Amino acid sequence: NTNENYLRIKGKINTAVHLEGDVYQSENVESPFVLGIIKPKIYIPFGIDENSLVHVLAHERAHIRRMDYLWKPIGFILLTIHWFNPLAWVGYILLCRDIELACDEKVIKELDRDARADYSEALLTLGIKSRVISACPLAFGEVGVKQRVRSVLNYKKPAFWVILAAVVLTALYLDSLSPDPIFGVFQAKPAADETIGAV
Repeated sequence: NTNENYLRIKGKINTAVHLEGDVYQSENVESPFVLGIIKPKIYIPFGIDENSLVHVLAHERAHIRRMDYLWKPIGFILLTIHWFNPLAWVGYILLCRDIELACDEKVIKELDRDARADYSEALLTLGIKSRVISACPLAFGEVGVKQRVRSVLNYKKPAFWVILAAVVLTALYLDSLSPDPIFGVFQAKPAADETIGAV
């Protein structure tokens, strides 16, 4: 179960060596990951080349800034409550995938094509082989490595008008949720018999 998985991982990293800041190295770690709730730390294997290390740490720190170390366990708790619902399983798998894709995008949006190729190579090299669904840890190569590599290599910054359209649609939708909407674009229109007064 989740507690056993967490304790097993904690046991593996007992001998981890401090590298810098919130980063630790361990001979028992196969792929980089983030672990911890109050003060999350990054654990990496020994032997990562300097070029890959830059990308790995950028990715794992993106997880920490986004507080994915909280969102993933929360998603897993919801899954354990609704374990009988197939949609809960689908939702959790998609959550894990989107968490990784979002961190990939956050890192690669500032990289040139050669650096994105290096990032993809790091994904392929350090991707984990496990397919076990769990609440922790947040592992660098955990979800859909092939899909993530394709997304990284084909990444294009969204056009300004696409971003603007998304912002406008979101604003209009949030406005429709207000009890006194300003625009009322998404408001349901009253039925005809409600709008026609009694004769």
